[in-house]
Amino acid sequence: MSSSGWNGSRFSAKILLVMKLTTFFLFIALVGVNAKGTSQSVTLSGRNIPLEKTFATIRTQTGYLIFCDRNLLKDAQAVTVSAADMPLKEFLDIIFSNQSLQYLIQQQTIFVSRKSLPAILEELRPVPVQGHVTDGQGGPLEGATIKLKGSTTRSVITDGKGYFNITLNVGDVLVISYVGFKTQELKITNSTDLNIMLQPAPIAMDEVTVNVSTGYQTISAERATGSYGVVTAKELKEVPSNNLMERLEGKVPGVRFDIRNNSIQIRSVNTFTSNTAPLIVIDGFPMIATGDAQKLTSVPLSTMANGAVLSTFNPDDIEQITFLKDAVATSVWGARGANGVIVIQTKHGKKGAPVISISSTVSISKPASLSKLNWMSSAQYADLETEMVNKGFYTDPKASPYYNPLYTTNSSDVVEWLFKVQRGTATQAEADAAIAQISARSNYSQIEKYLLQTAVTQQHNLSVSGGGENNTYYISGNLNKDVPIYRSNKSRNVILTANFTNDLFNGRVKLRTGFNYQYAASTINLSALDALTNSSTSLRPYDMLVDADGNHIQRNINFRPEVADSFVKKGYLPFTYNAIDELNYSNTKTASNQIRLNMGVNTKITNWMDLDLSGTYQRNINNSYTINDVNSYTGRIFINTATTISTTTGKPVYNIPYGGTYLLSDASAYDYSLRGQLNFSHNLAPDHHISGLFGTEIRETYNKSYGSTRYGYDPDANSFGTVNPTTPYMTMFGYTTTLGNPLTGISEQRNRYLSYYGNAAYVYKNRYNLSGSARFDDYTLLGISRSKRAKPFWSAGFKWNVQQEEFMQSFSWLNGLDVRLTYGTGGAVPLGGYNTAVISLNATDPNTQLPIASITNPANQQLGWETTRTLNEGIDLRTLNNRLMISADVYQKKSSGILAILPFNPTYGWSSLSYNTGKMKSSGYEFGITGKLLDKKDWTVTSTFNFSYNKTKVTDNRYNTATAASLVQGGFTALNNYPVGATFVYRSAGLDPATGQTQIYDRDKNIIKSTTNLTSAFDINDLKYVGVKIAPYQGGFFNTFRYKNFDLGVQMTYYLGHVFLKPAITNYPTYTGFSGTLGRQIDLAYRWKQTGDEAFTDVPGLTNVNSNSITRYRFSDKLVRSADNIRLQQISLGYHFPASMLPKRVFRSLSVSGNVRNLGMIWVKNKEKLDPEYLNANSNYYSMPPVTSYLFNINASF
Repeated sequence: MSSSGWNGSRFSAKILLVMKLTTFFLFIALVGVNAKGTSQSVTLSGRNIPLEKTFATIRTQTGYLIFCDRNLLKDAQAVTVSAADMPLKEFLDIIFSNQSLQYLIQQQTIFVSRKSLPAILEELRPVPVQGHVTDGQGGPLEGATIKLKGSTTRSVITDGKGYFNITLNVGDVLVISYVGFKTQELKITNSTDLNIMLQPAPIAMDEVTVNVSTGYQTISAERATGSYGVVTAKELKEVPSNNLMERLEGKVPGVRFDIRNNSIQIRSVNTFTSNTAPLIVIDGFPMIATGDAQKLTSVPLSTMANGAVLSTFNPDDIEQITFLKDAVATSVWGARGANGVIVIQTKHGKKGAPVISISSTVSISKPASLSKLNWMSSAQYADLETEMVNKGFYTDPKASPYYNPLYTTNSSDVVEWLFKVQRGTATQAEADAAIAQISARSNYSQIEKYLLQTAVTQQHNLSVSGGGENNTYYISGNLNKDVPIYRSNKSRNVILTANFTNDLFNGRVKLRTGFNYQYAASTINLSALDALTNSSTSLRPYDMLVDADGNHIQRNINFRPEVADSFVKKGYLPFTYNAIDELNYSNTKTASNQIRLNMGVNTKITNWMDLDLSGTYQRNINNSYTINDVNSYTGRIFINTATTISTTTGKPVYNIPYGGTYLLSDASAYDYSLRGQLNFSHNLAPDHHISGLFGTEIRETYNKSYGSTRYGYDPDANSFGTVNPTTPYMTMFGYTTTLGNPLTGISEQRNRYLSYYGNAAYVYKNRYNLSGSARFDDYTLLGISRSKRAKPFWSAGFKWNVQQEEFMQSFSWLNGLDVRLTYGTGGAVPLGGYNTAVISLNATDPNTQLPIASITNPANQQLGWETTRTLNEGIDLRTLNNRLMISADVYQKKSSGILAILPFNPTYGWSSLSYNTGKMKSSGYEFGITGKLLDKKDWTVTSTFNFSYNKTKVTDNRYNTATAASLVQGGFTALNNYPVGATFVYRSAGLDPATGQTQIYDRDKNIIKSTTNLTSAFDINDLKYVGVKIAPYQGGFFNTFRYKNFDLGVQMTYYLGHVFLKPAITNYPTYTGFSGTLGRQIDLAYRWKQTGDEAFTDVPGLTNVNSNSITRYRFSDKLVRSADNIRLQQISLGYHFPASMLPKRVFRSLSVSGNVRNLGMIWVKNKEKLDPEYLNANSNYYSMPPVTSYLFNINASF
């Protein structure tokens, strides 16, 4: 046929004229019949729509007429389109792409004809296309999908720099998509160099683009094969708290945050020890580990800024936290990643005008009420003391023929009245009246008034960020002030952070620099805490702090009042004690300076390969000192003990320098790492993409600590006395002693690492993702043999993007379906063994005056890594237009080479040594679901539910020598066929009716009385296994409600499947004695007193009491309780001011929020309603659950 193409030939002028006239008259007729208004936009969505049907839609919606030979439509391709008010010409371009037809618009008529052969050949000509995909700020988008429209096989993904290459035909339409950005379509012309900028788009779940950071590289979530959890800055902001751990609790399945004990555990343990801490990586490099930065003090002040590593971070400086959980995710870190890895990315600036952000937070909480302690009342305590005197536990020292006033401590008020009756200096009636008056007293209100206070925590942040064409910057400062519930305690933290990036040589070289400085100072005073514990200075329930006139009551502790007074008259310092006075003395002050510097240079070698050289240096310097002033109780007792009276002058002689004692502790640590890494990301062909990295790094950690004691400290002159610590001096008790070595020990350790590592990934058709990694670690503290020291770790993973398959395209309701499978190995440095002998230098021998040395650990040259193999299967699903997201993982772990104790020939000096022989396995599953339950104009409701379960089982610890007594008293037990940390208890047989003492059963139901000591024949088979103390089931539940500019958040957590032992009697007196004040547990009020009481109590009585009886009661099955609980952690309410309410050109944003935290348990399984997360064997005040705190926050940006 003659040319039918529009550009190759023309219609006959006559035919064209006829068509125009016909169109004109038809148009006039249609206008008369159809009164619809014509529009030049089209709305139509569907898959595989016949082309003729699209013509009908055009006619209906626009009024345009279409002239076309029906025979031309026989070979036309069906159309897949999604158009909403799309301009007519743009709509026509889409439906005519990939067609052998062309169109022409004249007035309101569309003429359709066949393309000429030259035009068709031009469009079919293969064109190599290269492009660069960036975000709105010009940043590259790695992992963006580039797909040929209408094809299920032609697609590529961008590399690490956002580049792609693909061969197409002129006229083809590319579809460019990336999570969190609007999908863009682009028709291919003769231009083959494309710069594509995607625009951010609000997507379901209000999510931002999620990338997985391993610390070595950043991987798009679509390509990551491993198991991970990501918490973004936005999610952190939704949980207002000054403590980062509180913001993270319950958010990531399989990650447990123990805020009280400042610990984190990812999935299950891999070893028999309690070493479960994950590796924490900040901006690509590990932080100085807790063990490397020596701690100076361990004070259980629950409201002080805690010592967890994560709590040292300023939450406002964090961009994203990634939790790496399986072998593929962690294996690139080798040995250090065995317990999981937490990767923290701090904020960096973005190109654009400077943004100033300010936030201020104040948190307030009152002390917990003392009435909630499970303590005896004053009357119950007095009753216990009365029974103790009547049964001879307390005897009047003056009645003893061996009475020595220097070795007689002072009695309590109740006991002293009972002694007066025995001496005949008071009648029974007088004593009863006095004890009744004492029993009516309670010191709770005075303790709360004078020793406790309202806790106030303040946190203030200021940051500035921005950037130019070739650089970005982020600078921030944070100030945190903490005043806890204990008086005379406080802390202050200052954090400075700065991150810079610079593009050099037209972007081929990128320079990264970072700086972080933290200063922390605290003052710790134990007076309030000591008053509430079982110590020599603690308070009985009736011991008052002040009298009716408000005068401080001075208590004698070491001596009876008349004895102490006689010494004071001779010139001794007062022996009395009052906790209020001590708030001014014996303070421990700590100061910590931490600095972290990092730098990196990235050089582009090709458009798909770059070289990255980076390094970091960290240094911690910690100082602590305690001054026991000469006016403090500790200082006065120390001076008095070393004081005698001159026989010539009658005046006191101070045999040690007069003044206070100054206890100094210093610790320092540094850590440096150097790394060289080659990165690549390349499209080998349209359907094949490879990426990866290869690198090497060296690392050294060093720590040193020492302490010393100075005497005769004068704070005014800042001077010390001169002493010879080996010179004996006379004490007030008539014997001589020495001060001993003033150095409290010097510890120094240096570790070095050398590593080679690699990671590679292959993607086929954007559906099948294969990944693999390997790392070779060498470590100085392991065996002498390199085969023991140097250990390769590896992993492999596969991810199937099922939704990309052609057979899944009909499931329009399914937005994403991924299946993951990974396997790999990890390792850990075993704790407790050394490759060389460890020699400890001790103080001098008192006889020879020569230094003493001992071998504390023999050399074990065969010491090797503990190895863990992990298999992980997972599935990720997105549906309902991404409004519902589900993720599930199942894993199995097997650990071998665990350090275990084996018998050894005792003739060599040790009866047992540690070897890599232990084995264990663990398994678990994790589930997370997030759904946008409501999404209306003014209302949104989003819910997140996390659930995880894990269990462990020891499979080889054949030479375990744990006795029954050690098993019941806790610890990290590791017994064959039991979980790590299994809990065992005695089988209670109740109390002996005759003696009121605890009885237990053996395996054969034989009763064992408390007077019978257990032999080695009594073993694990005689005990009762009751479960584990760490919850195997745990998770969190979060709800966020948004109405216009208001948002309401609710956070809950739950822990299920574990047990605990109800805190029972401690410091119960036996005939072997006790220390400090008596135990105050309420159990003591219900002790056995006479035959028949055993029917309603299991608490042993005073008569015939012994340590066996107490221990077997405390660790019996009678006290086992379920620890299952659900907690309402916090409720928050916030308001975001709309732009219309803010002054123009001043605020970018402004928001305020209020938060109520620690709302307590909403359900607990045990009948006593005890909080299993806050328990202490001594029922001390600091073990009480935190009280409700109120937090107020304001955020503004300019």
